[in-house]
Amino acid sequence: MTDLSPRHPLEEAPDRAAARREMGRRRKAMVGGFVLLLLIAGGAAAIAGLRNATLFFRNADEAIAERVELGDRRFRLQGRVVPRSVELDGGVTTFEVIHNCASVSVRHSVDPPDLFESPWIPVVLEGRWVTGSVVTVAGRDTHFFSSDNMLIKHTNEYEAANAERIPDPDEPPEGFLDSCPFEVPRL
Repeated sequence: MTDLSPRHPLEEAPDRAAARREMGRRRKAMVGGFVLLLLIAGGAAAIAGLRNATLFFRNADEAIAERVELGDRRFRLQGRVVPRSVELDGGVTTFEVIHNCASVSVRHSVDPPDLFESPWIPVVLEGRWVTGSVVTVAGRDTHFFSSDNMLIKHTNEYEAANAERIPDPDEPPEGFLDSCPFEVPRL
């Protein structure tokens, strides 16, 4: 038969207190584990952000001038794609970018974005200098830029509906190459 006699509250207190302490420890361990996971995720995000922030950003002319200092470190290169310089060969896209009359030969190892086909489109490329003899519109060079990431910069240039107002796609933006000592070849 079951014992239904009343129990004394002091007899149960130590067991309940121990159970509460155990539940409290488990809860603290779960909260501590969750906080640790948040700290690890936050640290990983911070490291990734700092890596991107430490990539140097240079215009084509600055990158050429600072080639020795940049060495083989990754950096971001900015310039406008020279029309008629684009060639596709076995998954590698080669082209030239130009900024302030300085031209850089680029070998891009990933398919370029859709807007890449626009003439004189501004691009930002991530990669590094590589030694190799190349010929650009500005002359011979001893290095080319090896790129594996490309960002297309959208321009604010307005194309009117009237055909006579639309600039020739082979022509650079107005004033862009006016001070350059060379001419961009045309087809």
